[in-house]
Amino acid sequence: MANILLKLRFHAIRLTGQFPKTETLEAKQKALQNEFDEFIQYGESDELKKFQELKVWFETKEHEKVKQELKALTYKTSPEFQGEKEFLSLCKNKSLKNYLLLVETNTPKEYLEIEKSGLPQKFTELETYVKSPEYKKDRKRFVAENTEEYQKEIEYLDLKKNEKIKNYFNLKKSKPLQDYFQIENSDILSKYNELKSRVESKEFKVRKDYLLSTDKFEKTEQYQKLQEFTKLNNSDKIKWYFKSLKDDKFKDLKKWELTFSDDFEGKKLDQQKWLTKFFWGEALMNSNYSLASDNHWYTEGKNINIDNSILKIATRKEKANGLSWDSRFGFIPKEFEYTSGIITTGTSFRQQYGRFEAKIKVNTSEGIYHAFWLVGDKMLPEIDVFRKKGDGSSKIQGAFFWQNGQSKPAKSITSIGGLSLDSNFYILGVDWDEQKITWKINGIPFKEETNNLPQGTVYMVFSSGVNGKANDSKLPITFEVDWVKCWAHKKE
Repeated sequence: MANILLKLRFHAIRLTGQFPKTETLEAKQKALQNEFDEFIQYGESDELKKFQELKVWFETKEHEKVKQELKALTYKTSPEFQGEKEFLSLCKNKSLKNYLLLVETNTPKEYLEIEKSGLPQKFTELETYVKSPEYKKDRKRFVAENTEEYQKEIEYLDLKKNEKIKNYFNLKKSKPLQDYFQIENSDILSKYNELKSRVESKEFKVRKDYLLSTDKFEKTEQYQKLQEFTKLNNSDKIKWYFKSLKDDKFKDLKKWELTFSDDFEGKKLDQQKWLTKFFWGEALMNSNYSLASDNHWYTEGKNINIDNSILKIATRKEKANGLSWDSRFGFIPKEFEYTSGIITTGTSFRQQYGRFEAKIKVNTSEGIYHAFWLVGDKMLPEIDVFRKKGDGSSKIQGAFFWQNGQSKPAKSITSIGGLSLDSNFYILGVDWDEQKITWKINGIPFKEETNNLPQGTVYMVFSSGVNGKANDSKLPITFEVDWVKCWAHKKE
């Protein structure tokens, strides 16, 4: 019943135009695979690693804390402001201003030099004597007799005319000069000089400009990190990566790992991958053979060629001599009327479970069959991914054969028609796991098998040949394979 439903669904998809064209499907799969490869590569990139580090940092909200701290950091609340305020206040001190005016002149020096000369003291002493009552009482006599006392008056009068003396006593009465000597060694001057040095320094100016600036946060490491995070967070690449991660668009691809592939890019068949004979012919006698029921001889590669990356197996009308296997008589010589080809991975690749696919095109003709099948060391069980009987129709079959203890093997066969086998390539394959085998054409299931599943590894076989009365006028007939690929389920 399950196969009937699958077959009906398959035909419904085809009849309603929903059946995917091989080229479209392949392009879509290739694009998805390329995108998945890019997804994996980007997932390991330094850029994504950096974004994730920045995201963790961003969620700590360190940048907001720093921004608030800097917002509260103003010039008016700073030690620099207090220092400058104190300095400007000192600059208004009148005594200090007088000191600063005189410190740049020679006036204090000149004053001190006159004082050190002793002249002011001498003048004061003489003036005191001349103006004393005792001198005035006897002055006339001192003048008349030109005494030593009178000579002191003459000296006094000479000093009184001296410009230095005049200047000295004028300066002595000067408030600025008084302030100068008051400030000269004071704590006020020390504080002024200290504050002046600090306020006029380059470091102070830089700090003041910084404290007055409105872009303090923009100058921080946190701002730079925030800018980098924002840029990455808004990047199309990051958005694509996390959207892909969320949507899980690569869910199916993540299940598989490629285990075998051949695109037939070389000019010759890769002998490391393919045998051009039955596996047991190679294993037992290093020679080819055909079956007793075959009308064709499998040449060792002469009927196989690669053209424009397409492997072609040709079935021809030509006589050939070779060995035929008969279950009753063993290997016996036989003359064959036709030749054809076979390739297998019997010595290079075997696998239990997975996906086995090939892109295939076949010529249909009476009496000529084509097949892509899987088999192990025994003849049964056998999985025919597809087989085309030599009936000249457009039908292909998916088939499964197994030993049921009777003389003839048990079989399960499903036929699908309506395909353009002569003109179009199709992707034919099976998915096989512990529960079932599913046959597909261009990704659309048309058959399932859940009973008597194979228990060991299998290898792949592609073959053509003559299994009925052939129309020799249509020969040679070809079986074309664009590529072969196998995948295994990734281990958890």
